[in-house]
Amino acid sequence: PQEPKPPFPYSSEDVTFMNDKYNIKLAGTLTIPAGTGPFKAVVMITGSGAQNRDEELMGHKPFLVIADYLSRNGIAVLRFDDRGVGKSQGTQLKATSADFATDSEAAFNFLKNNPKINTKGIGLIGHSEGGLIAPIVASSNPDIAFIVSLAGPGVTGQQIIIRQGQEISRLSGVSEEQIRKT
Repeated sequence: PQEPKPPFPYSSEDVTFMNDKYNIKLAGTLTIPAGTGPFKAVVMITGSGAQNRDEELMGHKPFLVIADYLSRNGIAVLRFDDRGVGKSQGTQLKATSADFATDSEAAFNFLKNNPKINTKGIGLIGHSEGGLIAPIVASSNPDIAFIVSLAGPGVTGQQIIIRQGQEISRLSGVSEEQIRKT
């Protein structure tokens, strides 16, 4: 774990905002650099599966680490719990990437209404499936200044599923001949 330790040279506050399309309250953390601003900002978009705002996995919190670095370097960061995770409402049960895109757009709109944020400098950083969601949001919103894809998909979802199945089979000791047959 690389978890940042206080004192922090930026403010950090728990926030909530609404996805009005689905009437879901989403919860997250907004870090704002020291100073008067307005600051450029990013919305962090998690990968597939139910993720908390820090995208925590096995004791590691990559979104917290990235948010700390960016906020120490003058960029405000909003990271939020996926629907149905942590303090966010809703459910992931039947949600699609397009549905999650509306959550990310709600986060973007929340930042646009914050006087400490430079509304012309808000971007999206998506990891894994978030790297697919960021361009979905940006394609219909010209106010998004930039997107960053961290290990976003470069192939179709079907190709991803097939490849993941093959890799899981290899790690489970299935022979290459058997993998080719399936």
